[in-house]
Amino acid sequence: MASIQREDLLCPVCQNIFENPVTLTCEHSFCVSCLKTNWAERETTECPVCKRRSSKTIPVPDFSLKMASDEARASGSEPLCSLHAETLSLFCVDEQQLLCRVCRESETHSEHKLQLTEEAGQQAKKTLQDSLKPLRKRMRLIHEVKGSCDQTAGHIKTQAEATERKIKEQFKRLHQFLEEEEEARLNALREEEEQKSHMMAEKIRALNKEISDLSGLIKTTENELRAKDVQFLLNYKETVERIQQQPVPDDPDLISGALIDEARYLGNLSFNVWSKMKDMISFSPVVLDPNTAHPDLTLSDDLTSLKQATGKQELPDNPERIDHFISVVGSESFTSGCHSWEVEVGENDAYVLGVLVGSDVRKGVIWPGLWRLMFCKDLGSDVSVKGNPRRIRLFLDYDGGRLLFSDAETGAHIHTFTHTFTDRLFPYISTWSEVPIKIAPQK
Repeated sequence: MASIQREDLLCPVCQNIFENPVTLTCEHSFCVSCLKTNWAERETTECPVCKRRSSKTIPVPDFSLKMASDEARASGSEPLCSLHAETLSLFCVDEQQLLCRVCRESETHSEHKLQLTEEAGQQAKKTLQDSLKPLRKRMRLIHEVKGSCDQTAGHIKTQAEATERKIKEQFKRLHQFLEEEEEARLNALREEEEQKSHMMAEKIRALNKEISDLSGLIKTTENELRAKDVQFLLNYKETVERIQQQPVPDDPDLISGALIDEARYLGNLSFNVWSKMKDMISFSPVVLDPNTAHPDLTLSDDLTSLKQATGKQELPDNPERIDHFISVVGSESFTSGCHSWEVEVGENDAYVLGVLVGSDVRKGVIWPGLWRLMFCKDLGSDVSVKGNPRRIRLFLDYDGGRLLFSDAETGAHIHTFTHTFTDRLFPYISTWSEVPIKIAPQK
């Protein structure tokens, strides 16, 4: 049956490889189910091809054809030429088309470059594998970025919760201060009210006593005046002496300053509270940006102090975050004008101070865009520094092109950089010490 061609194994009715084939006396073959369905629909036993009537209502199975059909179905993954029903054993490189041995002889492909299907398939697979490499690389990159995005999404939630907590803590302190100020003023008001109310009560009590005394004397004298002349004269001397013995004080008057001093409590109340509040709060000329801080740095809650962390923190590797030097930059940049800030380094003996050129990406070495003063106890300083200043002042004259370092406590000049600045500049601080460095507050 190996000589049977694939097209000879196709049922004329369903055009598929025979399933349980039967052969009629006219030698036309069909799937038994296709033939029975055809006969039932047409109500005849004619051959669907030649119309010859069959004398058998139950055709005899063709076992040899069934074996050939089963073999063809088992190896049916190999397609055949649609024109010649031959095995597609060649590949036309010019037309990018599969050919059979008959197609190769045609004039269409006589001048074309041909390859065996095995060779062409291997080359095509290699080409396709090579084309997958950038896609796989991009897939890995996408997974990495997605992982970073997942981490960033979680960090955003953590940031929001921590920031909310810190906001509430600061407002709690402010509320507490205002409540204490309110209570102090109310206590002072109550004390003045009590003092002046007591004073007025004493004054009223004295006046009431004087009224009572005078009322009794006046009433007694009036009774004497209503007596007969003889009786009146008998008591006259005693009555006059009683009146003369009654002390005659100064005319009564109101007490000056007896009212509550409202102006003391209400005058410029908000301003006075605000002025007092300034004593408990401070202004930082530089606020550090935690989104730029190296994972090995720890910042204070108010973002004005930093030190090297005891262990690396799990932070998103966002584009703004510095990853090479253990450092951080300020949250605001300078593009003009004069600016100054002081840094309390104290006992810290491993730090860098300066300004960094603005950039949205701060990966790798950033020395080229950094004007700095570096101090390290073991290595010394990259500029001349006498001793180890505990507080350093930085003065940036952007338009004048100067960055000046000085000892904030003694005023001694340390170093001055001169440059024509054209980019945004951010305050920059780095440390590899666990001793905190702090931006000095300003009133």
